[in-house]
Amino acid sequence: MKRIITLSAIAVFATAIYADDNNTTSTQAQIDALKAQLEQLQKTQDEKIAKLEKKTKHNTKKISAVNKLANNDNLKFNADLRTSYDYLSYKNAKGDETSNGVFSNRLWLKMAYAPTQHLAFYGTIAYNKLYGQSTDFRPQGLNYADMIVNETVNPSDELRIREAYWLYKNDTFLGMDIPWTASMGRRPSTDGLLVNYREDQRAKSAIGHDINIEFDGASFNYELENLTDVSGMSLKFCLGRGMSNVKTRYNGIVQQQDGTFKVAPAADYTKVDGFDNTDLVGILFKPYDDGQYSVHTVWFKAFNLPGLVATATPDIYEFQQTGDMTGGAASFIADGIGDGISDMLDDTVAFASFAYSKTDPKDSMLGHTTSKIGTSVYLGANWPCQLIDDARVGIEYNHGTKYWRSFTYGEDTLAGSKLAARGDAYEMWFNKDLIGKKLTAQIRYTYIDYRFTGSNGFFGDAGAPTDISAENTPNAIDIAQDVRAYIRYRY
Repeated sequence: MKRIITLSAIAVFATAIYADDNNTTSTQAQIDALKAQLEQLQKTQDEKIAKLEKKTKHNTKKISAVNKLANNDNLKFNADLRTSYDYLSYKNAKGDETSNGVFSNRLWLKMAYAPTQHLAFYGTIAYNKLYGQSTDFRPQGLNYADMIVNETVNPSDELRIREAYWLYKNDTFLGMDIPWTASMGRRPSTDGLLVNYREDQRAKSAIGHDINIEFDGASFNYELENLTDVSGMSLKFCLGRGMSNVKTRYNGIVQQQDGTFKVAPAADYTKVDGFDNTDLVGILFKPYDDGQYSVHTVWFKAFNLPGLVATATPDIYEFQQTGDMTGGAASFIADGIGDGISDMLDDTVAFASFAYSKTDPKDSMLGHTTSKIGTSVYLGANWPCQLIDDARVGIEYNHGTKYWRSFTYGEDTLAGSKLAARGDAYEMWFNKDLIGKKLTAQIRYTYIDYRFTGSNGFFGDAGAPTDISAENTPNAIDIAQDVRAYIRYRY
């Protein structure tokens, strides 16, 4: 616009000069008037430009505020929906077989919110449902136990909280160069390290060899590499509560066998006689991790564990707390075999893990009044498929001894936790990216050969191990198999 005004002024100026060469005074007056007009136009134009720049700046601030609100200050959701088909088959000690095909949907609605660079919230709403209604009408059974409620396929379509916790992180601890985190809430403790490979996802907090359940509690993690100069060293403390000793509201109202109700005075949320809180403390120590080779260890102790205790009547049990248990695991992972031997070996993952459990009975645990020790080994490897792009193949094996007892009730195997097996378990799986990680598929085969009963039991007499044989335990499950195929959407 300035260029147009200038050209116009020159044209007017030239016309005025050539129109009257002899009238110098008149020409000068016209020039002065024109100059004044130009100055006024320039002033007006400058004011308009200043107003426009101010408005643009204001709009830019508003847009930035909107972007900040959308990207940083609201919960961000993503969906994880898996549709599975499992073909299950079982054979008991006397050779009888049974099988079934099961369709299910599992939905995870994940959310996250970070109001500052040090503080964040994470949550997962979950549902894990059979297709249609189950013909086994027991909606309040053990399927709904708190530690496995979102890992177990149920007949109901309720949404439940699988994870909900806040996480604080900082680069220094008490002035020392130790990055650390603190977290409380319903913590991520399923599908942990080693188990995560077959599940095709990042590992959660625990080592999956011996702990794979949901829990409410807290964790504190300290990265020690800068302090010790040992690559990847870290130390983590975990605290959890699996069962609170508390009466529920209206606990004084009890329904009788004839359908009537008995009302007795009761104090809500007080202790239940004969029970204590069921708690767990754990220490996870990672002595070394250079990105390719790593060592991971865990030690834990669980207090006042529940179980079914035998009564004088055969096959009739009472629910009681049976005692304490300690356990631990040490795992070695090679994320890449060698250095540059081949592309396949560079992308191969192999692991070996050893775990133990030791009971400390108050009265009786696993059918004994004295302490019993069980052990387990877990081996596996997975590598990129050489015949199909964007796919991985994995093989795994684990063995558990007679008194082995794990906390893997939340393991995602419908036939029962393979890592809880007192016997041998073999597994092969094939994971394929269909549309990146947005749409994936899996085919998996799990074979469990039980040598002792009680592998998937709890901590009382009902979890006691007995040799499986046609003579002594004819109805005990001897072989369990699970063939799974799924398609999974994540975005």
